[in-house]
Amino acid sequence: MMKMEQGTFFQLSFFLLLIVATVSAMPQDCTEIEQNNQNATSGLHVIQPEGSPLLVVNCVMRNNDSWTVIQRNTRSSRITWTESWTTYKYGFGDVLGDHWLGNEYIYYLTRQTRYKLRIEFTDYRRAIKYAEYDSFYIEPENRKYAIRLGIFSGNVFDRLTQLSPNVLIDNQPFTTMDRDNDNSGINCASGRGGWWFNACGNVYLNSNYPYWPGVSIREVTMMIQPTC
Repeated sequence: MMKMEQGTFFQLSFFLLLIVATVSAMPQDCTEIEQNNQNATSGLHVIQPEGSPLLVVNCVMRNNDSWTVIQRNTRSSRITWTESWTTYKYGFGDVLGDHWLGNEYIYYLTRQTRYKLRIEFTDYRRAIKYAEYDSFYIEPENRKYAIRLGIFSGNVFDRLTQLSPNVLIDNQPFTTMDRDNDNSGINCASGRGGWWFNACGNVYLNSNYPYWPGVSIREVTMMIQPTC
């Protein structure tokens, strides 16, 4: 009887060690998935950024170009974007559809190495437009998940690093309906959803009516990729 118990114990121990080894070898983002498997396709994948729990994310794979999706929103989305600080912290929605990955997990992702941000729009003519920033990360929660952006490129006007009063998004802390960190006399997130607002500004993508001046948004996706 004792031998059977010892055998069972060693089998369980080996199984647990195998799980730990497997988890420790998890890719840290979608780019690492593509590097490990050139035949990897777009869709759901499991990653584990450094210090993070396992995450199920949507990967976009395009001709040896891979991106980790952190947000997707369709105009008149069925999900509610006016969520609490805690909900935005841990994410919500359908990972293959409209969703927010979660500020805590975006923080874990972007502290690993240097990332760039691509915001991709589909307009009502189904034309693809984009804005890219060659550096992107967010600060930890004790710094209010403030956004940090690099140099802009794209085929739309830059609306996040514009040096205009009450408009600049770069370096702003995150605001939700229950955590007002913007520079306005009102809470900008109360009717628009959580975002890096200045004084309500002229961009908000976490809303049932996502807005970027000059773009008739049918769908918007925010995704990141390491640059080194």
